[in-house]
Amino acid sequence: MARKKRVTRVKDKWASKKWYTLIAPEYFGLAELGETPADDPEKVIDRTVEVTLSELTGDYSEQNPYKKLTFKVYRVAGDNAYTKFHRFELVREYINSLTRRRTSKIEDVVDVTTTDGYKLRVKSVAFTVKRCQSSQKRAIRAIMREIVTKRSSELNFVQFLQECILGKVPAEIYKNAKKIYPLRRVEIRKIELLAEPKPKEEAPAVAEAVAG
Repeated sequence: MARKKRVTRVKDKWASKKWYTLIAPEYFGLAELGETPADDPEKVIDRTVEVTLSELTGDYSEQNPYKKLTFKVYRVAGDNAYTKFHRFELVREYINSLTRRRTSKIEDVVDVTTTDGYKLRVKSVAFTVKRCQSSQKRAIRAIMREIVTKRSSELNFVQFLQECILGKVPAEIYKNAKKIYPLRRVEIRKIELLAEPKPKEEAPAVAEAVAG
């Protein structure tokens, strides 16, 4: 008598997963960034999503397609996964397109703190019309650092981020540094979030009043 074949049931892992909509920070209009699946909302925390500025704003003009933002999930509520800024950078292909022979590429990296306590690492880059001298490079680099540091000390996190991404800080660097040597382009190449301000602790008197 023939034996019956044992039927092995394969559990469909996807059937137990739920899709969560990734939401951009409020200062980016709470735009939907896509979806991510998970069988537990806690597994969505700290996931990252990358989008270009064009995808985020719907504006595909000029350099927006070359500007990439990375957001990280910090909170899940219902079907939504809320994100915060993690990193901004220009795509490598764009940077490579600006690099030319017999010209100088001047870079600077500086850690700054905004007026509301966000610590950021800002990487700026300038491209000259022709190759310049080492002393001129140092002078241009000093201007880049001075302006980035000064603006961060005057603006809060969102304001500083907007001025860097939308080109106001690079434009200010260009205006001042071209006096040292003719420049072709200045960009903020990358911004990384190093640390956020600690939440303010509730005063004991206020805490007792709330508890009462």
